[in-house]
This record gives sequence, C-alpha cells and structure tokens, in this order.
Amino acid sequence: MALKSAQMAGLEVPPEALAKVSQWLDVAQADGGSRYRYNPYAADTPEQREGRRPNLAMTAEGLLMRMYLGWQQDNPALVAGARLLQDNLPQLGTPDEPARDSYYWYYATQVMFQMQGAYWTAWNNRLAPMLVQSQTTSGPLAGSWHPDRPVRDRWGKDGGRHYITTLNLLMLEVTYRHLPLYQDLTR
Repeated sequence: MALKSAQMAGLEVPPEALAKVSQWLDVAQADGGSRYRYNPYAADTPEQREGRRPNLAMTAEGLLMRMYLGWQQDNPALVAGARLLQDNLPQLGTPDEPARDSYYWYYATQVMFQMQGAYWTAWNNRLAPMLVQSQTTSGPLAGSWHPDRPVRDRWGKDGGRHYITTLNLLMLEVTYRHLPLYQDLTR
C-alpha cells in the first residue's frame, strides 16, 4: 500500500520492489489468484497449520495488492475473489459465535470500493449501518468502538479500542480518502 501511495504521489518506486510483491503473491495465492493465505511455508503443526490455508482476510489483502499492481476489474481471479468477499459480507455473529473481524473488513472494504457497482453497494449497505449502530454514543468514550461489544472482535483483545476505532473510521471514510483506481478522473 505504501508503494502504491508513493507511486500515486509521483515518487519513484523501484520496479524490483513491485516485482517482489508480485512474486510473493504468486506464492501465497490459491485457486488461480482468487484466494490468498498468510504463510504457505508455515510448518504443518497445530500451531502453524492455519497459515497455510486461504482465508478471507488474506484474500482481501492479496486482491487489493493485485489491484495496486495492475490487475483490472475484469480480471477473472479478481472477479472470483470479489464474489467470495461478497458471499461473506460483514456480520457480527452472536456472543457465543462472534463473526466480527475488523481486520478482514478493513481490507475487503477497500477491495469492494475499488470494484464498485454491486460489490460496493452490497458491502457498504451491510457494513456502514452496522458500524454506525455499534459506535459508542455517550460518555467519555463517545465516538469510539468497544472491542468486545456488541460482540467480541476477532482481533479486539490484541488491538483494543484504539485499533478497532481506527479501522472502523478508515472503513467509514473510504469513499472520501481513496481515489477509484479504475476511473478516469481527467474528464
């Protein structure tokens, strides 16, 4: 993301740095590039095995990086990945089975925003009201989000209130802070 931001700001980015990102994505991809895993080289042990499996968060990250590296909206793997994200819209779950995952939502929000159309509409129509309704509205912490309410966030205990609040704010403002990659803004 930093390299793409530098490029968009007119800074010189060494092509070999982008090539290495692409090489890593080639290794981490599954299903022809429509899904991604955290660490394909993880040990096959109970503690590490999960890193070898594609998951939603890594898929969203991988797809976003592919977009930054030049994949177009009609790339078949990108479309398949976006459909997977669309099939896994944000949900809170229940206290016994929480499904809240701000980390996944953060990257998927950017992917779906860049995909636009039905992808973005479905994603944002689910996410935005959920975030607004779960925001703390009174007291000294008004405007923030609790990492455990209304249900526990997957990474809330590690990141805390500041982390969850930061990601939620960044998701809510994506339309105001990201240029659409696939639109000609010179018209």
